[in-house]
Amino acid sequence: WDAVSRAAIMVGAGLAAFAIYILSSNLSTYLFRPEAVGPQNIVIPLIIGVTIRIEQIPYLLLAFGIVLITHEGLHGIIARREGLPVKSAGIFLVFILPGGFVEPDEEAFKKSSPGARMRVAAVGSFANLVVGVLVVLAMMGLFSPYEGGLMVVQTENSSRIPVNEVLVKIDGVPVNSQTVRSINITLGERVEVLGILDTYKFNIRPEAVGMSIPLGTLIRSLGVTQVDSYIPLRWAVGDPTTVYTLYKSLFWLQLVALGVAVFNMLPIHMLDGSIMLRAFLERLGVKRVGEATTLATAACLTLLASNIFMTYRYFGFFQL
Repeated sequence: WDAVSRAAIMVGAGLAAFAIYILSSNLSTYLFRPEAVGPQNIVIPLIIGVTIRIEQIPYLLLAFGIVLITHEGLHGIIARREGLPVKSAGIFLVFILPGGFVEPDEEAFKKSSPGARMRVAAVGSFANLVVGVLVVLAMMGLFSPYEGGLMVVQTENSSRIPVNEVLVKIDGVPVNSQTVRSINITLGERVEVLGILDTYKFNIRPEAVGMSIPLGTLIRSLGVTQVDSYIPLRWAVGDPTTVYTLYKSLFWLQLVALGVAVFNMLPIHMLDGSIMLRAFLERLGVKRVGEATTLATAACLTLLASNIFMTYRYFGFFQL
């Protein structure tokens, strides 16, 4: 545990520098190279029902639960290792959002050495980073690097294509997130939709035969109102619903774990990065530690808010 906590300080400093660099570089792209702006520049907070679609709630709850338990758990372990009393520890649920806490004795924590405070503060993000990296490696090992089609998430009541079907080809044209936007299909007298579960054939109205329409428009005309990328397993077929659920669970877990690992190391009040910065400045003998941490908080909040503002300015309102 001593080795872990010491390594966590170095990793935490690196995560803080990485976060500031990414946000600064991202904002620079928005301001000075708008032609290079793309999905990779999106920075938004994860707010259920606002920036996150409601159907993502189960995956997000699972991710938050695992991230918080490992984050707070390692805080508690290292606090005890440093000889700091832990008054309470647990998990809680506010509305539908899980949370976690480890509450060391505040007075004992303040009186502890700067090194001890840095070690306790740093290990939470270190735990999240380890979880995120392990999940990414698991996804690379389990799943194909290519889309296997589009999972049907929502349909009209009259649609013959059911929810949880995976659209693979339409009239021999591969169906994926790229082709639905870039490929036009010429309508014949019949359209054949190949799915993993079944094949569906539709008669085309005579007046529409010969028309060329986007693949995405055709899918919408068949009563499919919402789709999502389907990533198949590497070495097995598996039930599409089970495969999709596993992939989405792991995807959100790595996204939340890595996001929290990086964001939590920003030197912003109430985050572990601010505790690390304060302890580091005290160790250096800086006199106006409070003013320095407040200035760092203001700078990082401005940087973060600017990225979020520019994201919505360029992309408008959207939900993940």
